Amino acid sequence: MLWLVDSPSFARLLTVELWLSFVYGSYNGAMVVFLTEIMPVDVRTAGFSLAYSLATAIFGGFTPAISTYLIQVTGNRAVPGLWLSFAAVLRSGCVAHRASAAGG
Repeated sequence: MLWLVDSPSFARLLTVELWLSFVYGSYNGAMVVFLTEIMPVDVRTAGFSLAYSLATAIFGGFTPAISTYLIQVTGNRAVPGLWLSFAAVLRSGCVAHRASAAGG
């Protein structure tokens, strides 16, 4: 992470941005289909919107405060990437748990 902070350039920023876009697309693209299919048809809209809204509120709403705190504690301006990585790993773990519970 320090190679981007120590000597930022357009090429390095573009590389990181493309990589993060790939990671985001790889897990978020399947999330919408997965969440809608695990919900019963009767409550599919309400269940999906509740799950998505709560996740967005927790990991989207608190991210600026958590990122600011992590930067203040560590002094590393790139450490918010660890928070985002934690969120991605947590989501992947939940998906894996749900898939194994469903027998898939």
